[in-house]
Amino acid sequence: MEQISETLWKFMEKGILADENRHDALVYFGRRTSRSTLIEKVHLWGRILKGMGLKEGDELLLYGPALPEVLYIMLAADMTGVTANLPSLMVKADALDSMVGRSRVAFVFDGLERKIRETLRRPQFERVVILEALPFSGLLRPGLRLRSRYISAKAAIRQFGEYDGPTEADADAGRPAFIFCTSGTSGKGVPNQIGMSDKAMIAMFRNALAFNQTGAPFREGARSYCPLPPFVCTGFFVLMLAPLYCGMTVYLDPRVSPRQFTKNVLDFRPQITLATGAFWVHFIEHADRLIERGKRPDLSFFRFPVMGGEGCTPKALKHINEVMEACGSPVALTSGYGLSETFSVCTVDYEPEGFDKDYSRQAVCVGRPFPGVTVGIFDENDNELGCGKCGEIRVKTSSLTEGYINNPELNQARLKGGWLHTQDIGELDASGKLFVYGRKAQYIVAPGGEKVYLFDIAGRLRKDAAVKDALACQLSAQDNPLVIYVVLEENIPETEEEVLRRLDRILAGYLPAGLRPAGYRIEHGHFRINIVGKIDRNYYSHIPPGRMHITKKG
Repeated sequence: MEQISETLWKFMEKGILADENRHDALVYFGRRTSRSTLIEKVHLWGRILKGMGLKEGDELLLYGPALPEVLYIMLAADMTGVTANLPSLMVKADALDSMVGRSRVAFVFDGLERKIRETLRRPQFERVVILEALPFSGLLRPGLRLRSRYISAKAAIRQFGEYDGPTEADADAGRPAFIFCTSGTSGKGVPNQIGMSDKAMIAMFRNALAFNQTGAPFREGARSYCPLPPFVCTGFFVLMLAPLYCGMTVYLDPRVSPRQFTKNVLDFRPQITLATGAFWVHFIEHADRLIERGKRPDLSFFRFPVMGGEGCTPKALKHINEVMEACGSPVALTSGYGLSETFSVCTVDYEPEGFDKDYSRQAVCVGRPFPGVTVGIFDENDNELGCGKCGEIRVKTSSLTEGYINNPELNQARLKGGWLHTQDIGELDASGKLFVYGRKAQYIVAPGGEKVYLFDIAGRLRKDAAVKDALACQLSAQDNPLVIYVVLEENIPETEEEVLRRLDRILAGYLPAGLRPAGYRIEHGHFRINIVGKIDRNYYSHIPPGRMHITKKG
């Protein structure tokens, strides 16, 4: 097998040591961890893994949110040559069985143990280590009794932490260093597992260091706030690994919600953070309320606030940036496009200063390609298209995954000639900036055979002044499966019924003959989102007819 120069951990360790403890590495519920302590913790967990009998090439299961111990164990696994498998925290319990791989040791957050309990009863698991949200308190989640094969993190340290054999393995291109998950939006709500090598992840680091020269968003002594669980590898890289390497302090909090994100941003005052459009919309709505009460928040601390994973409407982004500028932010909210398969960022619309943005299109601009990344737009016959033409977005980069786990058909379909076929539809403008419109697989076929993208239907409706956001969904097992969900602006002069009738007329003039929505449903406030802040399309696509409450249109 091909040998490469160093593991991700060895690369990371050099950057962490270069800071010489001038700045803390982590802050977690007020508890600070120095950079030297972080290194000690990684080596401690490396000894524990070896003491448990894990060998180079083995796998371990790691199931938890953004905890310091999760970070230590991930890096310790890489140091020892053990693959850390991080299943999505969003999948249902019955889907986890297919995602645990060859793991025989599991590390599980105590607050999630109940969800994964049946999986942990499989004979393959020789030991389960329970991680507490507050490990320094010595308290497990109330009601969790340690079962046979279960031990606490403290017991693991006592029992295996004295291992005195070798712990560091060489990098090996023949094995994945980590197994991450995609979001699940590309299929039927089921994430795909991807393997990332040390070589690919170090390549992304080099891309980020080149990007840093354009305005240095990753600055020594700055603060990063990570609201995302580590199976979201874009957040893992942008908000944890790159900041630690560059001398920043990372603030962690395992609690994930729009309200908690808003509170933590205002408390931690991070220069860098990343969240979906739904989280940022909630943040700005809170800022609006503070301004109305005469308590304008100070946002002058921002240097690289990023919207990724899923964006928002151009109308919403325009308002976000207007409020951020009014509250003293020196930079606009940066929109980016990243993929689990590339370990992190593909494009980013970053400007070190200023608020000059284009809000005129159906989708927000996600910027130009990141250093080391090539982006192309292709038609269904594999012809590359010029600027202004819509097609499938394809990406080529040295940080590309080496493959989907146990899915040769997907590897053959998505990884061709060095390109990742993203299954996203978008276009590049004349300046090389990317606009992402939606998923290639999200369409409906009219009775005459015409294919209509669901994101185009929603885009038509968002142009209406009364519509704050819109979602077109295809319900399963329905004769007429097209249903429209809308969130209306506040204080509109019309009744809801009048608005829905106008929207129905708009679609009647746009959709092919024979294709009409079965009905409309108004969602109040916002669309329902999942744990990582994306619109829960699986929920909206599987609402039983008896719970639809759709207003029928004749």
